Amino acid sequence: MGAKRNEHVGLRLTMDDDAALNAAIAAHLLPEPPEKLGVAVSGGGDSMALLALAAGFAQTHEVQVHVISVDHGLRSGARDELALVAAFCAERGLSHHIESWSGWDGSGNLQGAARAARYKLINRWAETVGLRLVLLGHTVDDQAETLMMRLARGAGVDGLSAMAPRRMREGITYVRPFLDITRAELRDYLTRHDIAWADDPSNDDTSFARVAMRQALTQLEPLGLSARTLAGVARNMRQSREALNWQTHSAAHEVAQVQAGAVRVDVQKFRALPEEISRRLLVQAVMWINGGNYPPRRSGVAGVQAAVREGRTTTLDGCQISFAGEAMWIYRELNAVRDTFSKPGGVWDNRWRVEGPENNPRLHVGPLGEDGLALCPDWREHGLPRGAMLSLPAVWEGGDLVVAPVFDDAAGWSAEIAGGQETFFAALLSRQ
Repeated sequence: MGAKRNEHVGLRLTMDDDAALNAAIAAHLLPEPPEKLGVAVSGGGDSMALLALAAGFAQTHEVQVHVISVDHGLRSGARDELALVAAFCAERGLSHHIESWSGWDGSGNLQGAARAARYKLINRWAETVGLRLVLLGHTVDDQAETLMMRLARGAGVDGLSAMAPRRMREGITYVRPFLDITRAELRDYLTRHDIAWADDPSNDDTSFARVAMRQALTQLEPLGLSARTLAGVARNMRQSREALNWQTHSAAHEVAQVQAGAVRVDVQKFRALPEEISRRLLVQAVMWINGGNYPPRRSGVAGVQAAVREGRTTTLDGCQISFAGEAMWIYRELNAVRDTFSKPGGVWDNRWRVEGPENNPRLHVGPLGEDGLALCPDWREHGLPRGAMLSLPAVWEGGDLVVAPVFDDAAGWSAEIAGGQETFFAALLSRQ
C-alpha cells in the first residue's frame, strides 16, 4: 500500500471533464439535494474521487456530509489507508467514522462475506446518523469485471445485468454516480487536483476472481472487449431483465393469488407461460415466502419446474410445492420453521407480525404444527393445503395452543404479512 500522487499515466482530461464528473454527482442528487449525505470511502482512488467531488457538491448546495470507512481487519495496511481518508476529512471539516469488522471465520467467499458485512455496518451507521442516502464509488470497470465473473459462472440475464445506479437496502438508498465513469478518469482527476489515494495490494492478488478478471480485461481490450463495451452489454441485459420482470408481474396477476401467506397458482395457465416467465414467477414466490435475499440455485429451480410438469410435490429453499386439483400451492415448509420462535408483537419467520391483547411473558409465537392443527378440526374450511396450515404462526403458552391468529381473531389476536399480501406482486418489480 502506498499513497499515490501524480503516478497515473493515462489519458489527460480537460477541465470540461471536471464538469462532467461534477455533473455525474449532481444528476443523482438534484433538483432536491438531501440535507445529509453519506459517502462510503475506503481510501482507494475511486472512493477518494467520490469523496472529493461529493464534498464540492455539498459545499455548493449546503449539504451536510458524513463519511464512513470500514476496516475489515484483514490487512495491516488498511489503517494507513483509512488515515488518508481521515486526513482529507479533517482538512475539510467533514465528519468521518470508522467501523471495524471481524466476522470472517475463514470459510466461504471472503470478498462476498466482507461485502455483506460492509453493507450491514454502513446501514447501521446511516440509521444512527439519520441518513437516507449513501454514495458508493463503483465504476464502469466494476461493471465490466462483475459481468466477466458472472459469465464464468454461466449466469443468466439477472446475473449479467448491470449494477443499479440506485438501490435501497433496508431503508437506505445507495447511489452509484460513477457507473459511466472509468477508473482511469477518476485517477486522472485525483492527479490533476493533487489528491492522494491508496492502492490496496490485494488488487494485484490474482487468487481473487475479480483481480484475475481485471487483468484479463487488459488483454481483451485490443479485441474490442473494453470495460465500456462490457458495461454496455450489462446495461442491455438490465433492460432485458426489467422487461422480463414486467412481463412476470403481469402474468402473476393472471395466474396467481395470495392466501394466508401462501401462493396459489392456476396450474394450466402456469404451464402455458414461457419457461423463463414461469421460472421467474416461481423464484419470486419462493423468495417472498422464505424471505431470502438471493434466489434459489438455477439447478434447484429446474428440478422444481420438472416436478410441476409432472404434478409432483417437491421442496425448494424452505418452501413446499404441492398440487390439489387445478391448483399449485407454494407455501412455507414446516421443517424450515419448526424451531422458529418470537414474542408476540414482533415479527415471526421474518414476515408475520403477530399481535394481541395480552402482555403475558409466557406466550410465544411458533408454527401451528401437527399438535396445533389437531386442535383445529375445521381447518379444511379455510381452503389451504394441510402443509400450508402446519407452517402458519400460532400463539402458544408452553405446550398449550392459545390461538391460531391467521384465522381466529375472536380473542383480539391478529397475524399479518409485513407490508401486506400485495408485497408478493410488488416485489416482482422492486427486485430490479
